[in-house]
Amino acid sequence: NLKLLQEITLSFARTNVVDAGALAIGTGLQNLGQLHKICLAFYCRGIGDDSAVAIGVNLQNLKLLQELRLAFHCTNVGDAGAVAIGNSL
Repeated sequence: NLKLLQEITLSFARTNVVDAGALAIGTGLQNLGQLHKICLAFYCRGIGDDSAVAIGVNLQNLKLLQELRLAFHCTNVGDAGAVAIGNSL
């Protein structure tokens, strides 16, 4: 149980992580309401808008969040994912 977790850093480089994995991460954020700092970095071509939307939607639940770092390098995240994240802030 990670409900009291305050900081999380995840980096996926040269992995086979695809939307299903990143979706699970995004959905899991809703259970981490005590987070103050999030650093997520994806360097995987399998990541797309669905993942970014899931992350963005669940960022809304993190009322104590003070620092957010997201990186989507060499992914398929486009406008829809970026808009979802932007709208959640």
